[in-house]
Amino acid sequence: MAVSGPADTVDTPQVSSEEWRDAMGQFPSGVTVVTSWDGEDAVGSTVSSFCSVALEPPLLLVCINKENPLSAPVAKAGVFGVHILAETGGDLAMRFATAPDEERFEDLDYGGLEGGAPHIAGAPVFIDCIVENRHAAGTHDIIIGRGVRILKGDEASPLVYYRGGFIKAAAS
Repeated sequence: MAVSGPADTVDTPQVSSEEWRDAMGQFPSGVTVVTSWDGEDAVGSTVSSFCSVALEPPLLLVCINKENPLSAPVAKAGVFGVHILAETGGDLAMRFATAPDEERFEDLDYGGLEGGAPHIAGAPVFIDCIVENRHAAGTHDIIIGRGVRILKGDEASPLVYYRGGFIKAAAS
């Protein structure tokens, strides 16, 4: 059954991209690096649109721009890994956000567990996922993954992105 509402009307106003970016920048988010395989090559990108979806089964979601070089490999490989970064991971986050694709894994200690996504050593938490669903949403795809393996490193405070930069998380 379809539900209609104000968004179905032709005259519904829309905020500008600039207004939206500014408003969304007011919400702090954790920072992750998402990885997958493009054939035998590891690919990855920094992603802040990430959250848990369900405990049973263990599901999470990431949102990846359709133009991101990670998007097609995730769809083809059917696996991806989420590295939850520590507050000391700002350089890694910037590398996977801005470096040329072929340089992102250069000199990094990484590998893959059988049937899984590339795992970069040093992240406090790595969640290996298989793709459950994929939904188009504007310029992005919402990719829902089922967690099949978790690797934990040293416990650390998370890397947090807020208003265009990294900040320290509040001490617990």
